[in-house]
Amino acid sequence: MGFKKTFITEDKIRFKILDLLSRREHSFKELINKLKDRVDSEEKLFEELTKLKEENLQSDERFAESYTRSRSVKGFGPEKISHELKSRGISENLISKIVYSDEINWTEIIKKEFRKKFTVDNFAEEDISRAKKFLLQRGFEFDQINQLFK
Repeated sequence: MGFKKTFITEDKIRFKILDLLSRREHSFKELINKLKDRVDSEEKLFEELTKLKEENLQSDERFAESYTRSRSVKGFGPEKISHELKSRGISENLISKIVYSDEINWTEIIKKEFRKKFTVDNFAEEDISRAKKFLLQRGFEFDQINQLFK
């Protein structure tokens, strides 16, 4: 039993967008994808989203910062986060600015993920390829992974 998504009339589009934004940041593209099938006028949806963006109530930059912070805390690397942001409609420039900023210490994050997954006490040479594969899947770059094993 799921929730039945209701149709949104033109006069309620702005309220619905604000309702979604009050829960968490959303990218412009996410909001369009969530609401386009539920409104009678996609033109009105786009118009309201543009107004909210101009009023700074919707911001792809805030969304990208929040998303990057959340995913990095969960132990995901910059490559995976970049790919996820791209799929949510965030521009390459914004991704580069936020994901690869000096504010995020990727070295500490990769070390923490490594320690969480592997015990250093019994870490054998044959485990290195397994660890590298794990860290690649988490979205870390080759250089970061190789730096960890130096």
